[in-house]
Amino acid sequence: MALLVLGLGAFGNAQAQWRVVDNAANTKLQDVNTRLGTTSANGNGNGTVNGNLRELYQQQVFESFNGSNEDSKAAPEPEEKLQHAQPTKSGVNMNADNRCKQATSGIAQQQYQLCREIVNTELAKYNYSLKMYEVTTQRQRYLDELKRQRGSIQSHEVGKLQDNTNRILLLMSQMEIDRQQQQTYMDAYVARIGYLQEASKTLAQQALEGKGDSEGGLGGVIGGAVGIATLKIALEAAQSTRRRN
Repeated sequence: MALLVLGLGAFGNAQAQWRVVDNAANTKLQDVNTRLGTTSANGNGNGTVNGNLRELYQQQVFESFNGSNEDSKAAPEPEEKLQHAQPTKSGVNMNADNRCKQATSGIAQQQYQLCREIVNTELAKYNYSLKMYEVTTQRQRYLDELKRQRGSIQSHEVGKLQDNTNRILLLMSQMEIDRQQQQTYMDAYVARIGYLQEASKTLAQQALEGKGDSEGGLGGVIGGAVGIATLKIALEAAQSTRRRN
């Protein structure tokens, strides 16, 4: 009996000591929970960890998306709609066949080839600009859709928010690449047209000087015309001299 009483006493002391330790742990846990916070989805941070994280999250989500808002809507459509391969709507066909006079030999043939390249490059520049405009319009529509999706993301859907953010960043990067590509091609088109025009001018100058054309092409024609004009002036001068005498 004595041993039983001593044993119960010892068990009571141990239980009392555990309760003291358990109360201390509970106090610590309660302090941690208070610092972490239990702010509701619509509440504010109140200085707690969870509350501040939720506020930070909500700052990244659009409350709503209005496609007609002046601050976020796309640029207006051009007033004059353009068509691929049709720079003019008048029905006048000014392609390479009509703008370039065909020749078969000499400098005239070379100028004919350069003329076709100039016309085709101008049309390619025009068509590429329209194509890039269409791509930009598609990118804008996709961006608007991402904005609408972001506005409907709930406060607890962190994964969806990150996915939406990644898509927007990827789209912005692609749009910048598109812009640089378009600018590069436009510069290249302009440089090519300028080069071809200068080459054509050089050939014309050579034709006027009677160079580089031994097959009776443009150089021979121009050279002959210049010779006839010179001869006519000389004859008129000679006749005038005889009259004075």
